[in-house]
Amino acid sequence: MSKKFSIYDSPFSDETKTLRRNSLIASGLSLFIGLTNELPKQFSLLGVSFNSEQQETMSWFIFALAAYLFLHFLSVGGVEFAKWVHPFLTARKQKEILLKRYPHAFWEDDFIDIPAPVNEDDKSDMAAGAAEEAHWKVQRNLGAFYSLIYVRLLLEIIAPIVFGAWGLYELANLIVTNAST
Repeated sequence: MSKKFSIYDSPFSDETKTLRRNSLIASGLSLFIGLTNELPKQFSLLGVSFNSEQQETMSWFIFALAAYLFLHFLSVGGVEFAKWVHPFLTARKQKEILLKRYPHAFWEDDFIDIPAPVNEDDKSDMAAGAAEEAHWKVQRNLGAFYSLIYVRLLLEIIAPIVFGAWGLYELANLIVTNAST
């Protein structure tokens, strides 16, 4: 959190950028299908061809994939965005607290990047206290973004386990059913 905020730095890691790209592709596909009102009639994936009777199943699969990527991007991106903007909002809140609580000691000019000739020891103590309070106030205000970590944990741990187990069960069931007939 000691890193200085810069609007020119990307708030997202490479992982989040990849999630964002994949989410946009899946969302674009979903949007195209929804706007044209045409479910895919023929689709082939990994050598498996899906016919028109399987349109609804394939469409739900595309929907589930797009929803997963979208929620995963929101959970990861929300936390990274909150971390990125936190130093900026903390500095703004600190300035607001100092100007409101100590109007006799701080003026707008104190926050310009010009070194002031004032050498008062109290100002640094007041600024440290205001910085700590600003940090906690901003942390509280960004709580909704930080709480998205639970969605991230759900998507990164529970969803792959559930979908993996479900997929393995369905595939094993299909293999056993086809083997016995």
